[in-house]
Amino acid sequence: MINKHKKLLTLVLALLFFAGSSYAQDIYAPVYPHEPLKAKNLKDPVSALLEIPFRLVRWPIDQSLVYIGKRHIDKKAFHIYDKIKGYGVTPHIAFTDSAILPLVGLELDLMTMTRKKVEHPDVVANASVRYAMHNLFIVDSKVGVNRIAGTGLYTFGNFNFDHRSREPFYGIGPRTSLGDSSSIRMETVYLAWNAGYEFSPSLNVLGTFAFKENQIKHRAHDGKGDMTEIFAGQDIPGIHGGEELNWKMELVRDTRNTKDEASKGSYQKLSVKLTEGVDSTKARFLTYQLDAAKYFSLKSPRRVLAIRAFGEHNDEINHGTIPFYDMARLGGMGSSQRTSVAHRAFVYNRFYGESAILFSLEYRYAIWEYRDFRLNASVFWDEGQVFNEFNKFKFSDFRESYGLGFYLSYAKHTLLNFTVAHGDEGTRVYVKNRVPF
Repeated sequence: MINKHKKLLTLVLALLFFAGSSYAQDIYAPVYPHEPLKAKNLKDPVSALLEIPFRLVRWPIDQSLVYIGKRHIDKKAFHIYDKIKGYGVTPHIAFTDSAILPLVGLELDLMTMTRKKVEHPDVVANASVRYAMHNLFIVDSKVGVNRIAGTGLYTFGNFNFDHRSREPFYGIGPRTSLGDSSSIRMETVYLAWNAGYEFSPSLNVLGTFAFKENQIKHRAHDGKGDMTEIFAGQDIPGIHGGEELNWKMELVRDTRNTKDEASKGSYQKLSVKLTEGVDSTKARFLTYQLDAAKYFSLKSPRRVLAIRAFGEHNDEINHGTIPFYDMARLGGMGSSQRTSVAHRAFVYNRFYGESAILFSLEYRYAIWEYRDFRLNASVFWDEGQVFNEFNKFKFSDFRESYGLGFYLSYAKHTLLNFTVAHGDEGTRVYVKNRVPF
């Protein structure tokens, strides 16, 4: 019986490593610039307060990691992961805002599977399938070429099918009610051609031409109402879906020392997109978006101040409309860049608007380290709002989120994110395997 329990614990811990390694780019890359950090206390008051909750659970965590170290579970898990990946198959496990159960799936590297990767290292041919029970089903594919003629020029085409059974909607604007809860079934087909140039590992420009089709089905279920009934008489653009063409230019600068657990550097993403409706779809608008963050080490790599600013504005052209599913959205943990932006005290997709602005301030402190494991505690503040026209912007419409988080990582890749956030609509608890920024 004891051996059975040990085998079960080993399996659970191995699966946890797979969840984190799904996002890893190079698990063997150096983690520390010099020697690993020592667990010395940092005596500032905020860091001391953040350590208090951790002291209650420190013993079981220590024992678990001693167990992992003695049995080399981390090395075994990554050995299995690398073995599978060597055949061109990458397992994925992720926790999203729009599904209670995890999103699981596989990515297939067709060049590796056909043994052509060594002969054609710059050719990309990938396909992936991901599924979350009763809610999400996503299929992606990508075919392209990197470093054309030995330069930074690259091009690729991609296809995406996204089925969401429970996409929430609460109305448009900053003063909607959580009680007006509705849900739609949405299927999106996205087909795009992309071309870009990588000037350096930290600077990239990308142009995209894409076709998108949104199919929407309305019905009441699981305690949420029918959108067409709850918002009857209101003008909700795109309520029956539609087809679109869009042209997008994006500039990205990223100098972070690591994308998942940055302690220094910054990123800036600026994009402009023109969307034009097809056939009877009346959509015609421009989208401007800026997303930027900066990370400061406060006298030690163990103490990091992270600041983020996000802004988006959609502007109608020639009496065109902006479908609600193309509007800026705030709410949730922001676990997917394609959906609602993180405003942690509010539910996923809580606020829709033609424009959005969000500021986030977060202090992260490494309260504990063991080999390549690290546990960061954080205290954060989010302040944001949605609005339509600029003349409707009001400071009184800002909504705030504040709370605490604990981020467990291995080799600077997040394995577990436990966050509690509070705002004027209550308290939200998240268990994820990514950080919001």
